[in-house]
Amino acid sequence: MNRILFTTLLALAAAGPAAAQHAEKCEPIPKAEWKPQAELETRLANQGWKVSRVKITNGCYEVYGKDEKGGRVEAFFHPKTFDRVTAAK
Repeated sequence: MNRILFTTLLALAAAGPAAAQHAEKCEPIPKAEWKPQAELETRLANQGWKVSRVKITNGCYEVYGKDEKGGRVEAFFHPKTFDRVTAAK
């Protein structure tokens, strides 16, 4: 029993907190079909956002910054359509 518990805990530690952190996911598409990150940043800036960082998470663009109302935001966008992605419930 202790060996099973140890193996489970070891697997969870190896996965790290990032594995369970974001439920938002984009379906895999070839990188050649992705729109440029700069285009997303420009689009959001034109909507009044202040983008501080963009990274790729779960096949999506993950954007950190402030929205048009000045509220802190962490949002996910599909790399081909720029549609906002929310976690499936």
